[in-house]
This record gives sequence, structure tokens and C-alpha cells, in this order.
Amino acid sequence: MIDPAGLSTTGTTAAPERTGPRSLGQDDFLKLLVTQLKNQDPLNPTDNTEFVSQLAQFSQLEQSAKQAQLLQQSLDAQTASLQFTLLPMIGRTVTIGHPLVQLGEGPAPFGYSLEKNAAKVLVSIQNAEGQVIRNLEYRDRLAGPQAAEWDGKNQDGVQMPKGLYRYVISAADGEGKSVNVEGRASLTVSGVRMEQGQAKLLVGDLSIDPSEIVELR
Repeated sequence: MIDPAGLSTTGTTAAPERTGPRSLGQDDFLKLLVTQLKNQDPLNPTDNTEFVSQLAQFSQLEQSAKQAQLLQQSLDAQTASLQFTLLPMIGRTVTIGHPLVQLGEGPAPFGYSLEKNAAKVLVSIQNAEGQVIRNLEYRDRLAGPQAAEWDGKNQDGVQMPKGLYRYVISAADGEGKSVNVEGRASLTVSGVRMEQGQAKLLVGDLSIDPSEIVELR
């Protein structure tokens, strides 16, 4: 019996052999050249000019393969070098311009930068699902970078688990007008890995481009 999809219900259908053009490698080219020499007509051998041309093509193919191999080795060495360069960053604290706070042992520091003086700054810390778990308020803050911290508890005073949290921040002046504010995160680097040929710093599962760092401690 055959089902609607055209497959037998009593067994599996063997996958058809893949056909179609494929690129010739160095070994394929050499085999073709040797086969041509073996099967040439003794009374009408391959023209010397044509034979030399084929040998030249084979030499170019071999040279290209070696160059590609050397290039890959160079790229691999460069990748290893980039990772090695960033290894001393593990365990260091970096500041980046993102509204994140890393909760570990004790209070979690974070920061923000105000474009001008603000009468009120509101910070809403969120969990991974985007739910607000704690609201913080600061009064009469001056323009420029500001340091802050979260005690790690939610609105009910319950200690939250360790990890990365996001926050939403807003600020207003004495007249209630909005003040531009940028969130900042102080994070401890836990590792290094390569992503698409680029060396990245790790904070838990978060990848950070070294160019994003605005302060290192």
C-alpha cells in the first residue's frame, strides 16, 4: 500500500543517488591526465603543446590548493591569537553602554549617564520574561555618569536568583520634561569565544564585542 506522500508503508525508500556536476579536484585532474596518456592513439599522440598546457593547468591547480591551505592555516593562527589576547580579560569587570545588571553575591552595581541634570530618575528592573520585579527611584541627579546599585530583591523583599537582568530607565527635569539617559552595565567577564571569526567576551550566555567596552576595571 502506498500512502498519499508516495512512500511505502512497509519499508523505507532508498534515497536517490545524487547526480549532477561537481567541481574537479587535484586528484581528479591528475587521474584524467594519466587516463588520457594511457589511451592515446600511438599513431596520433597528444600534441606536445596541448600536453604542456594541461601540465600547466595541473601545476596551477596544485599551487592554488597549497595557497588555500596556507591561507586557512594563517586564519586559524590569527583566530587563536585573538582568543589568546582576550584571555587576560577573564575575571575583569567591564562597563558597556547597555541597560543590564549582573546579580551575584551581594548588591549588584550598575550605572547610567544623564545628558543634563534630572530631578527624578526611575529604573524598572525586569526578569527574563520582561516582567518588572523591582522599581528604583533616584532624586536630584547631576548630568554625566552616575553609579547605582540593586540589592537583588524584588518588590516583596524576596532575594532573586543570580544572573543577568535588564532594566528600563527614564529621567525628567524639575519641570517634568524628559531627560536623555543611557543605561550602563558593569559586568564580570567569564570567558572568551569566537563568533563568525570575531573574538567575543562572555558574561554568562551574553556575548560582548570588545569595542563596546567604555571602562575596564
